Amino acid sequence: MDDLVNTVKQHLDSIEGVTKVVVAYSGGVDSHVLLHACSILRQQLKPLFFSAVYIDHGLHDDSVHWSEHCKKITAELGFPFHSIQVNAQDKHGDGPEQAARVARYAALSTFIDKHSVLLTAQHEDDQAETLMLQLLRGAGVDGLASMPSFNQFNAGFISRPLLRVSKQHILHYAKNKGLKWVEDSSNYDVSYDRNFLRQEVIPLIQSRWPAFSKTTARSASHCAEASKVLAELSKELLSDSVGHELSIQLLAGNKEETQRLMIREWLKTQGVRLPSKKILQQIQSMLKIDSNKPTLIAWADHQVRLFDNRLFYTPKTEQLILHKVKWCGEVLTLPNLLGILTRTTAVGEGIDKALWDSSTTSVRYRLGGERIKLVKRSGSKALKKLLNEEKIFPWVRDSIPLIYLDDHLVAVANLWLDERFLAKEGEQGYVIEWDHPDWRIK
Repeated sequence: MDDLVNTVKQHLDSIEGVTKVVVAYSGGVDSHVLLHACSILRQQLKPLFFSAVYIDHGLHDDSVHWSEHCKKITAELGFPFHSIQVNAQDKHGDGPEQAARVARYAALSTFIDKHSVLLTAQHEDDQAETLMLQLLRGAGVDGLASMPSFNQFNAGFISRPLLRVSKQHILHYAKNKGLKWVEDSSNYDVSYDRNFLRQEVIPLIQSRWPAFSKTTARSASHCAEASKVLAELSKELLSDSVGHELSIQLLAGNKEETQRLMIREWLKTQGVRLPSKKILQQIQSMLKIDSNKPTLIAWADHQVRLFDNRLFYTPKTEQLILHKVKWCGEVLTLPNLLGILTRTTAVGEGIDKALWDSSTTSVRYRLGGERIKLVKRSGSKALKKLLNEEKIFPWVRDSIPLIYLDDHLVAVANLWLDERFLAKEGEQGYVIEWDHPDWRIK
């Protein structure tokens, strides 16, 4: 068995619980060699189901022709084939290469469940390029670790079995097997950073240091090991953190370097691509701010807020605003993620049923200045004060549903009722429930 094929086999043998193998197939020589190796192994690994996926980024005029080529090759090799078109526009200023990468992996993730592994064809020279790019971007240990040979991916796994195989070995295999592949002319466009390194910089370095790819791959492996140790350390430090929030007290008392390590690991647990050093320092500066004054740091699609001595991570979304809507019937489905309001009949509880039925009931959002009179509390209370007392997140307060009978505020969701509109003992009332599982308010 060829060394390259054996390398792929060893990777597949080392993965437990996998029944499906998805090959990311671009039609280029690297992925064609990987696919061909899998076609040989398929006879030996019969419990595994193999398939191939082509991602069309729509960035090249020939991408449709490449898809047809991939379809033809996979049919010849007997692989089920899927071609997926994605939108690879650069929406966040990360550059076209990163935008294409994000779109590609997002599409590939849809094929991966807990019993699947995605095989990609990055090789030793790709690893060297990645490390150089990360170095030039000023990346830390995580970035310099470059690409792992094996990792979690979606619900399953991703494996890069050729990561210690040179490009020269891959080309030798392809020519020896008589393989035919597509050539992407954009690979020679040196306006792209990776291509500039590949075509201009790395050949010059290799002319002086021929083992460049091997030694840099070794450096990446050292960084990956250091990154793993730091991640394990930070997980221990974060063992008392809860979900999307991070206690300021948990960070306090640690050195600034350790604080940054903890914040980075916390963001990784939220599935966030690590922010720049500038953003990280801005987040860290929030530790010195009065937490009673809500503070926001936003970048790309992410937000970190300070409130009640805790940092909160939330995806960046449009503010959920509830415009005035009439409430007719037992159930009202609110727009966006605001959930569902229901009313149920009870005796001596809730809002007076007769009063409700004789009024126009509407649900509105907070405008400011609202007041409500609570049971056994003197006078009416400002809604703003009640929200503060209950420590409702400041960023959701304007979206909490308020229930009005005609123009009188009678309830704030299922949080507070106005005693002047309550059903008396022995009388029927409507009890309000608010279900909002996808929207946390405190």
